Amino acid sequence: MREALLDIEEGADIIMVKPALPYLDVIRAIKQETRFPLAAYNVSGEYAMLKAAAEKAGSTSSER
Repeated sequence: MREALLDIEEGADIIMVKPALPYLDVIRAIKQETRFPLAAYNVSGEYAMLKAAAEKAGSTSSER
């Protein structure tokens, strides 16, 4: 949160949070506190991990 506020003070146009998945609580706090434009980015390994977990749980299928 401190870093986001510093970025805003320095003139940032948008706040970027990367990787997004482990920082969902930070993303929510930044958005609620600042109401500043916010982007969250999932890195490729993070997406692969999430997809593998969903497939293992039977929540999704790659056969489309």
